[in-house]
Amino acid sequence: MGRPGYMSLYADEKTQQIFDEFVKIKGIKKTKALTEMLEIYMLCQDEELYTRLKKKSLGAEVAKQMLIQRTHKKELHDYIIMRLGTSYDADGNIIDGIETINAYIRNCSENGKGYTWFSTNVLSKGMNEKKVRNYNFLCESGENVRILFAIGKDVNDIVYSARVLEIVSESDGVTCPDCIDYVPSEFVDEEKAKIWIKITDIQEENELKAEMLKFRKTNSNLKQVISNSQFNFGYVYIE
Repeated sequence: MGRPGYMSLYADEKTQQIFDEFVKIKGIKKTKALTEMLEIYMLCQDEELYTRLKKKSLGAEVAKQMLIQRTHKKELHDYIIMRLGTSYDADGNIIDGIETINAYIRNCSENGKGYTWFSTNVLSKGMNEKKVRNYNFLCESGENVRILFAIGKDVNDIVYSARVLEIVSESDGVTCPDCIDYVPSEFVDEEKAKIWIKITDIQEENELKAEMLKFRKTNSNLKQVISNSQFNFGYVYIE
């Protein structure tokens, strides 16, 4: 019986030698090269069948996003990623990442609107203006823009995700762009934030894992970054 995750491929000796030298010169891992080669082969042979099988394997929405991100080699369709750590509520009480996301879930379900405004000051100058415009354009066009919430420490992985409806960001910080009722009561005393993200459909994330994602600019694996650095906010795509 074959080992799970392993596959035997046969090619003539000359082709193997060329391939070995090629990946060595390019600094590419054989596993990555072979995986991409197999995917390209299936796409060329029967794109519809490949897409259907990929959806079955990953889940429809994750597969769709992966294909979009690989087709558009830009940051336009990247996921927003936020690592939730220890913070303080309006009364000065310490709350952890899970308690933070639960506060937003409660507000989203109880405020009568079905959405809530997530805020953060982790970027000193807020989000890049072009990124904000791009994400808002996608939101207005009906695209499923998503933010992923990760937990560090013993978890070091994605635990929740939400759909993004709108982003407001200013380097000097701004008050909530909407009624204060659409902000969790735990955080209403925070007058200004440099990033406000209007979110809905907050749910546990069971399909996407940190090890599946990379940062577009550095090509660093999200799992490694979360585990080994003080990273808090960024943009990632499916590897």
